Amino acid sequence: MLPDGSRVRTVGPATARRVSAMAIRSILCLVDGGEDSAATIRSAVQIAMAHDAYLEALHVELDPQYAVPIAADGMTATMIEDIVDTVAKEGEKRAQAAENAVREGVEAAGASLSDPAAEPTPGFAVAFRKLQGREHDTVARHGMLFDLIVLTRRHGAGEAPATPTLETALMESGRPVLVAAPTVPPKIGHRVAVAWRATVPGAHALQGALPLLAGAEAVTVITVDDGHSDDAQPEQVTGYLARHGIRAESRRIAARGRDAGDAILQQAGEADADLLVMGAYAHSRLRQLILGGVTSTVLRQANVPLLLAH
Repeated sequence: MLPDGSRVRTVGPATARRVSAMAIRSILCLVDGGEDSAATIRSAVQIAMAHDAYLEALHVELDPQYAVPIAADGMTATMIEDIVDTVAKEGEKRAQAAENAVREGVEAAGASLSDPAAEPTPGFAVAFRKLQGREHDTVARHGMLFDLIVLTRRHGAGEAPATPTLETALMESGRPVLVAAPTVPPKIGHRVAVAWRATVPGAHALQGALPLLAGAEAVTVITVDDGHSDDAQPEQVTGYLARHGIRAESRRIAARGRDAGDAILQQAGEADADLLVMGAYAHSRLRQLILGGVTSTVLRQANVPLLLAH
């Protein structure tokens, strides 16, 4: 009891774990300087502000020396020097474009950039950091100590649905990854759809999404019954969420020959979702794997941000 007669409220171990699990305190956002940089950083800023979190905008510069082995065989020293010089100049342009996008996104939110080397303090802040290396390895390694990683979808016609950076972040960082949409919705995470499948990636995605689900106005759990398994039980998921204080409705739908990814996107659209949560499934565990099946369909076609985990 305090001198004024009030009692000290103690927090037990179970409560402390629950508070920790239900919070986003740090976010890493890759800003590569490409055309999707503005939308990616604005999405990350919106989430960071909503959760009063630290946001680090990261740009990874390619070490020019990494470009040399690709074309070094049979080339003269002058030719190699020209390649290194060209890579360095292009890298500088992209780095500047990345920093400009970050500054504009932060200023649009009425904030200013902080020093990434400053002493960490609780609360919303945005810093811009440049590192040199291979983008996919750097993001996965650096992202291990953040609660959430935000990346661009970034793929063109005929390309794989996931970039090496997205694949590596999902498989090697141990963190949930939010894939920003090309167009930033007015709100992210107010109406959330959870595509549930009883797998380890599905469980990891659900757990990683808890902080976002806790603040959502509406949560819809979607399962697709393909007729080959009996694990499509969204009611169990809504019960799990209820224990975390999250109210959710469930929708169990029959595939009826449709691609499961198409069925999920249709249901998410009908729920007016501004965020889709799902496990990232893969047919291969090789380093440069191609995310397949449902994940591939959703990555290619979704027009809302995606929260993925493996």
